[in-house]
Amino acid sequence: MKIVIPVAGIGSRLKPHTHTVPKPLIEVAGKPMLDYVVEEALKVNPDELIFVVGYKKEAIIEHIRSKYSNIRISFVEQVNRDGDGSAVKLALDHVEKDSNLVVFFGDTLIDFDLKKAIEKQKADGIVFSMEVSTPQHYGVLELDENMEIHSIEEKPENPKSNHAIIGTYYFSSLQKVKRILTSIIENQETMGGEYKLAKVLQYYINDDSLSLKASPVKNWFDCGRPEILLRSNQYFLEKKSKSNTIEKQGSTLIIPPCYISESATITSSIIGPNVSIGSGVTISNSKISDSIISHNSEIDYMLLEESIVGKEVVAKGKAQHLNLGEKSVFISNN
Repeated sequence: MKIVIPVAGIGSRLKPHTHTVPKPLIEVAGKPMLDYVVEEALKVNPDELIFVVGYKKEAIIEHIRSKYSNIRISFVEQVNRDGDGSAVKLALDHVEKDSNLVVFFGDTLIDFDLKKAIEKQKADGIVFSMEVSTPQHYGVLELDENMEIHSIEEKPENPKSNHAIIGTYYFSSLQKVKRILTSIIENQETMGGEYKLAKVLQYYINDDSLSLKASPVKNWFDCGRPEILLRSNQYFLEKKSKSNTIEKQGSTLIIPPCYISESATITSSIIGPNVSIGSGVTISNSKISDSIISHNSEIDYMLLEESIVGKEVVAKGKAQHLNLGEKSVFISNN
């Protein structure tokens, strides 16, 4: 099995953080988003992971090579960001033999069992989906009682279901997907000016000899906005939490769930719930909840709620909500 992981995007909605850190390396509940994806991908024992890189590619390549040196890894660069279909085609161009294929975006967090889902559905293609309350905002699947997909609608006014496409896919034949993408690009079959994997799904639907099924997931976080990033942080902290008991550490109270690096130093503060604190962070005389504090930052006399603080930030004085990029300084006397 080959697994293609596109990570070329800029992550513009997460600025200022993505000015200095590629979106897939932003941490959630104590580790980069990309690590959640890779760890789930490795459960299906792939023979190769192919990363499609672009924006700040050096940081992603260095992280992957240093942390996952014991598996076969390839990198291809998407210079022109002309769609997820184009990204996957670039990844498949150097693969000659046929195999199973999974496409798994490196900045999307999903709570599911990839291996179990593939074994259960036994289809030529699987589209992972989630039931949502506002399907009008998504690509929507029309399904029958066997989860067979009959049509796909993009942001329909009157959706035929509430099953939204979340952007993770399985195909039993890599070479079939490659041939379809080659045809799409040669014939310039674009959607909104981009080459989309949704076009591949339409080919599968139109071919009566192929089965395309949906596989629902429990939770999905498209971490493109700060509020979704914080919501995913809360979810994965709760999932990892082993205790609901408030803990006193010296002059500090820890309200679970939290992730606190062993190298962080915290005094005279209340931390939690739903807080992630990176390595080398120092916090004093502060109350922090529902927030992410990145490595080597210094927080003093702060009231922080629903905040994201980048690496090496200095923040002092009262505030309720901050969104500070790397090496920022925030000092308030109010």
